[in-house]
Amino acid sequence: GTVEKDINLNIAQKVSAMLRLNGYNVIMTRTKDTGTEDDESVAIAKRKKSDLLNRLQVMKDNLDGIYVSIHLNKFTTSAANGAQVFYTKNYKEAYSLAQSVQKSITTLVQPTNTRVVKQGTDSTYLLKNAAVPAIIVECGFLSNKAELEKLKDDNYQSQMAFLWNHHHNRLLL
Repeated sequence: GTVEKDINLNIAQKVSAMLRLNGYNVIMTRTKDTGTEDDESVAIAKRKKSDLLNRLQVMKDNLDGIYVSIHLNKFTTSAANGAQVFYTKNYKEAYSLAQSVQKSITTLVQPTNTRVVKQGTDSTYLLKNAAVPAIIVECGFLSNKAELEKLKDDNYQSQMAFLWNHHHNRLLL
């Protein structure tokens, strides 16, 4: 019964607020429960393609920025857990950004997390076509009951968002 997009948006809004407090210009691809597709009346596949193209356009319109996409993972077994960061191969800075975010996660939020950063594959459209350094942060697994309960908790979401504050001077300048 938990909707991934709601948790993603909550965490993204918290990250945005913290970065803005530190003087960063933050551009959100969405600020409410709506997609970025051009026409909501078309078939799901066309909406998804439109949404991805519009997100890619945000990158192209802000070539001096970085792109961060916040998600939740899901797996066939409930044993899978832990946040993991994926990065575009298009920019070497994306690897450093991913490493720093993954380290912050394990240092501040998930000390038993042993996951390592991974390069995005060609099947991840936004990482494959990234016009700026880009990462995807999978904050945890919806398919793991204990992790899901944490991810639904507002305080835990704030902890996930705070990790950006931890290394922001090194990450984003």
